[in-house]
Amino acid sequence: PTNQPTNQPTNRPENLDIMASKQEIRHQHLNRFGQARAGLEDEIDKVNEENSDRAEHSELLKYKAKYLQIDADGSGDLDAFELLAFLNGVGIKPKSGGSVWTEPKVKKEVIEKYGVGGAKTLRYAGFLRMVLGDEMGRVLRLKLKFESLAAEAAKPKVSEPKKLW
Repeated sequence: PTNQPTNQPTNRPENLDIMASKQEIRHQHLNRFGQARAGLEDEIDKVNEENSDRAEHSELLKYKAKYLQIDADGSGDLDAFELLAFLNGVGIKPKSGGSVWTEPKVKKEVIEKYGVGGAKTLRYAGFLRMVLGDEMGRVLRLKLKFESLAAEAAKPKVSEPKKLW
C-alpha cells in the first residue's frame, strides 16, 4: 500500500452541494415551525390576558404549558385523540358513564361543549373554558395542581456542604 494519490474523480463537491441543500430545506422547515409556534404562543398569551380575572397568572402559565404538552403534533389544535389520551391519563371519568374516555365521548362531551362553531378540535380558548369551567374543570385544576406539586417534590434537594472545621 502506497500513499500515492489516485486518479479517480471524487464526488466531494457534489456531496457538499447535496448536504447544503438538505440543510437549507431543514432550516426553512424549522423557520416555518418556529413562526407557527410563535404565533400559537401569542394567541395563547392573548387568551390568558383576556382571562386574567378568572385565574392567577401563574396558574394560566401552567395551563398554557399543559396545553402545549398535550398538543402532540404541534398544530395548535387538540383533536379527539390528544384529548382522549390526556383525559384518560389524568383519570377523569366521562359524565355519560364508563371508566374511560372514547373518541365519541370526547367529541360529544368535550369538543362539542367547549369548542367553537362546530369545530372538530379544541383551541386553547376552549381548553381554558374546560379547565376553568364546571365540575370537570374543578377536578382538572386539582389534578394539575397535584401534578405540579409532585414534580416539585421529586426535584432533588441541594444542601450546603458541611464545614469540617
